[in-house]
Amino acid sequence: MPAVNVRDVRHRQILDKLDARGLVQALDEELARWVREQMVYPVSSYAELERAVIPPVLARWRCLLDADDVRPAAKYVAWVALATLLHKYGFRDDASTSMALTAVDELNRHVVLSDAFERQSPAIKSLLGSTPTPLTRRPRSPRNVTFPRPGDVVSIELSGRFHAAYVRELHGINEFPVIEFYAGTFAQSPTPALLEGRDAARDHGRARFGAVGMTYLPTPPAK
Repeated sequence: MPAVNVRDVRHRQILDKLDARGLVQALDEELARWVREQMVYPVSSYAELERAVIPPVLARWRCLLDADDVRPAAKYVAWVALATLLHKYGFRDDASTSMALTAVDELNRHVVLSDAFERQSPAIKSLLGSTPTPLTRRPRSPRNVTFPRPGDVVSIELSGRFHAAYVRELHGINEFPVIEFYAGTFAQSPTPALLEGRDAARDHGRARFGAVGMTYLPTPPAK
C-alpha cells in the first residue's frame, strides 16, 4: 500500500470538504455507536470485527447508495464519506474503497466540490487506499438524542423493501424512540391511507423496539 504523509490530509479534512455535514454526522455517529457495541467483548481478530461492522453498515445505507431517485453527485459524496469514516475507525472494505476512489474522480470531473478538494484529491485517494490503523480502544459513545416524536410514522427501507413503524413513546429525555412495526412490507414507502387499520407486526411475539441511534427523520441525505 502507498505510504501516506498524515500532514498532507486527515480524515476530518476530507469530510469537511464534502460539504455534507448532516450526512457525515449521521454516518460518523452510527459507526461509532456500532463499533463500540461490537467491541464490548474481545474478538479473536480484527478481521472478525470488520465482518461484524461493515456488512450491517452497508446494508443500512443501501437506501441512499443504490437509490434510483438520488442524484449521482450525492452518491459520490456518500461513498467518499463512508470509505473515509471506515478508514478512520480502522476498517477497509475493498468494494467501498473502490467506489470512493472512482467517486473522487467523478466529483472532480463534474466540478461538484471546491478547488481545495480537487487539489488534495491525490492525497485523499492515497489515504483511502492505505492500510488503516486498527482501533486500540472503543470509540466514544455519541449522545443519545432523537427528533421523531410520539405519533410520527416512519418508513424504513431495507434490502429493497419498506417497513413502517409508529413512534409510541420516547425513552428518557428524548434519548431514543420506542417504535412499533406495522405488519407486512411494501414495495414503496407506504402512505398513511395504506397503513390505516393495519395490524401491528407480531413476528415471534415482538413488534416494539427501542431504536437507539434513530436520531434524524429523515436520514440526512448528501447534497
